[in-house]
Amino acid sequence: MSLKVLIPSMFQRRVLLLGVLFVLSLSPLAAQLVRLTLAQGADLRLAAEARLTRSQETPTVRGRIVDRKGRVLAQDRPRFDLAVDYRVIDGTWATDQARRAAARAAGSAWGSLSRDQRQAMVDVYVPVYRVHLDRAWDRLAEVGGVSRAQLDRARDGVIAMVTRRQDAVTAARLEQERARVAASGRTPTARDERAMRRRAEAPILEKERAHVVIARVDDERGFRAIGVSEEQVELELPLADDRLSEARRLPVDIVPTVPGLSVRDSGERDYPNENVRVRIDRTTLPRPVASDEPLEIEVSGVACHILGTLRDTVFQSAAGDPASGTVDVLGDADRRREYLKARPEVAERARRGLGGDRGSYRDGDRIGAWGLEHTYENELRGLRGVRTTRVDTGEREFVPPEPGRDVRLTIDVDFQARVQALLDPRLGLARVQDWHKQESPTQPVGSDLAGAAVVLDVDTGDILALVSTPTYTREEWETQRERLAADLVGTPLVNRATGKYYTPGSIVKPLILVEAVARGKYDVSQAIACTGHLYERSPNAYRCWIYKRFQTTHSATLGHDPGAEEAIMVSCNIFFFTLGRRLGPEGVITAFRDFGVGSTFGLGVGGEAPGALGFDAAHPLLGIETGDATQMGIGQGPVTWTPLHAANAYATLARDGVWVQPRIVVGAARPEPRDLGLDPRAVRAAIEGLRASVGEHQGTGNHIATGNGEEPIFNVPGVRVWGKTGTAQAPRIFTRGEPRELLEEGDHSWFVVLAGRDRPRYAIAVVIDFGGSGGKVSGPIANQIIHALVAEGYL
Repeated sequence: MSLKVLIPSMFQRRVLLLGVLFVLSLSPLAAQLVRLTLAQGADLRLAAEARLTRSQETPTVRGRIVDRKGRVLAQDRPRFDLAVDYRVIDGTWATDQARRAAARAAGSAWGSLSRDQRQAMVDVYVPVYRVHLDRAWDRLAEVGGVSRAQLDRARDGVIAMVTRRQDAVTAARLEQERARVAASGRTPTARDERAMRRRAEAPILEKERAHVVIARVDDERGFRAIGVSEEQVELELPLADDRLSEARRLPVDIVPTVPGLSVRDSGERDYPNENVRVRIDRTTLPRPVASDEPLEIEVSGVACHILGTLRDTVFQSAAGDPASGTVDVLGDADRRREYLKARPEVAERARRGLGGDRGSYRDGDRIGAWGLEHTYENELRGLRGVRTTRVDTGEREFVPPEPGRDVRLTIDVDFQARVQALLDPRLGLARVQDWHKQESPTQPVGSDLAGAAVVLDVDTGDILALVSTPTYTREEWETQRERLAADLVGTPLVNRATGKYYTPGSIVKPLILVEAVARGKYDVSQAIACTGHLYERSPNAYRCWIYKRFQTTHSATLGHDPGAEEAIMVSCNIFFFTLGRRLGPEGVITAFRDFGVGSTFGLGVGGEAPGALGFDAAHPLLGIETGDATQMGIGQGPVTWTPLHAANAYATLARDGVWVQPRIVVGAARPEPRDLGLDPRAVRAAIEGLRASVGEHQGTGNHIATGNGEEPIFNVPGVRVWGKTGTAQAPRIFTRGEPRELLEEGDHSWFVVLAGRDRPRYAIAVVIDFGGSGGKVSGPIANQIIHALVAEGYL
């Protein structure tokens, strides 16, 4: 049916056509309205609201690190930097504000004004805002506690710095522009030159940032400055130009009291127990170094290896495979996102008042770089506060800052300092003495010795002390890092207690015993003859230490072949060579793995060494033969571990074979205790052997011989000790480059003990680099650590 039949009237058809055209003309507007309302409504609403609100972040503080008794090891010392926007610093703000005021005053006539007329109106307002800026600088100087002259010098310094950078960047850009044009093969015209210069002179980022003009004010002035940053004042404005018909007097302009002011957290990290004075009773030391007069030693860098350091540079993620989107190393922001993703409740709290993360990273933030400061960065990191003001209503909202969470350690800092003092060469125990009978040509009498000590609570696995010497202070870290890194012998940057690979030597013999019994390779009732050397036709290989030194055997000195307890007491190599050979490569590697070798403990102190088994970390059995397993039976050959591994292994024996992962942070997650399934008879034999090693005169850890005769190594009244010495081969140290010069050679000195009044309560591992004999060198240090446990109330 045709349109003429439905609508006979020409007039009606024309009206209909006009209506259709009108609807079609409105369709794009309707579609745009639908898009803005439905598709982008939420985003646009947020953007509009954002223009109606002004947010000011307020600083927070980093959480503390405290020891087991609540004593502060690391804390923030509040300090604030007062920064001002560059457009305020160079005065551009006054011109910008004057131009906005002139435009408002002129109203709709502004668009019809000539350039000169507009400038004339702006010039009327500029003095008002300049006067306000001058008063603002006075106010800031008063709040910041500096003179106006000092503030002016700081402001001029910022302008000079930014100007230099702008000129340098402009010159570089212009050179690049001209090189680009030259490369195209054409000659630049005058118009090209103007365009190139215009692009080259584009403002650098420093012109859009705030710059610090008063640094490191205390918390009182900092919080006053935060208050001032939120204050506003009313400026009376004159009539700009009464010749304009639409010109009107603006009654007032509301501006910040100090325009562009922001307050930044620049607090210092304070370590109040980094330097400690320790008083040592010397009456119980070996007689050659004993004295009735106590010795006071000031130890520095206490727990530095544990706590770690901070940095003020925000790290970005290091890219991996661009195609897959993977990264090699997560940067600070990405690590933070991963942390919040795994903890929705923390993420929700972090978004309060800002919409984004109140703990996000800013340039200049202090960030954990190493140690526990790094591992617990997200826990220690606080959340900034946010003050929000609605421009339309004046309504204000304040979300207060949240300080970072405290991290509590199992370490006792006073005990830690005592143990560090015992390892200080000034006391005499970590210094080569005549009674050491040191045979190393690189360690003459009087030489300082480096070492480490670990003290572990048997019942809980908590670490009471984790000491490595020599250490460093944070001042040295900042100013002498190259010197510290260049010390190839002392290696002060290495945490020997957890981060250095040591051959264990004879201290593993009790562990080999219990593992051989558990695997049916040995019965605790069996004696094994000490023949001096394992193989009859090879008297210079696989020798017992007593045969090597005195050309005799333990079977001869004991009057019978040694059993399990006696083999540990006298540290018979032949006995444990035999067990290592019986276990074979697979058995001995499994035995060491049972006690944690090859794994780290996840303490978070950084640089933990897992220890090593075999010649290939990925395939420990590759290349391991029976001869290697035989050597590993006495802690030599392809096996290394750390003092922490040693202390935890002995603590496992004290728990009858229950393995507990050590911890240094109270409440840190760790796996459930694991029963190794050791034979109770074997454990009892191992413990009895350790008792005899230090308690019987024939034991290798019983006494030392000085120029004054023999004296017992352990002399703490009422405390029982179970322990084992070790002397382990150490790789030689040479200078870098050619020709190489020998710096150090010899054996490492070990002593690992259990101590308690009625049962083993604490495991103590001591190692002295290139110290030689475990009993002569590490033994007296272990004894003094037990004295320290008594002095600090643990025994």
